[in-house]
Amino acid sequence: MTLAEKIAWCRKRAGLSQEELAEKVGVSRQAVSKWELGDATPEVGKLLQLARTFGVTTDWLLGGEDPAEENAPPQPETKPAASWVDAVPGAVGRLLRQYGWLFGVRLAVSGGLTAALGLVGRYMFRTFISNPFGPTPSNPGVMLCTFAAAVGAVMLIIGVAVIIALYPKKR
Repeated sequence: MTLAEKIAWCRKRAGLSQEELAEKVGVSRQAVSKWELGDATPEVGKLLQLARTFGVTTDWLLGGEDPAEENAPPQPETKPAASWVDAVPGAVGRLLRQYGWLFGVRLAVSGGLTAALGLVGRYMFRTFISNPFGPTPSNPGVMLCTFAAAVGAVMLIIGVAVIIALYPKKR
């Protein structure tokens, strides 16, 4: 197997497109295409990155081992997940990656409404319910509405963070 064939074989085995491999190695998709066609050879630094990406040695990529060894190259090493979302396995992980941002939208909207209602309630307790003996420093209604507004604000912030973290990226 030639270097070009090994690059193509490893890329396909890793389930990467030429564009994804190019992004990981830091070259253009056309460069990867030329490597796989045998029209060009990667630089030494790029060979090292290719070996790391595929979980093989540079000796294996460049060497001419016997065909029995070529058909069974070392397994790619498992890489740590890019984020906690990528570490969630199976259908739950797939749903979380695809629709998790909608949970963030719901949380942000709920938080915004809770904060708004808390602020309106706080205003109403301070304006309409007055003490004839002067302002009461610890009005329970005002304290409860202030707490609701604070919880709503926290929910809003967390919801926006979830949206940003889980919104599907264009590939």
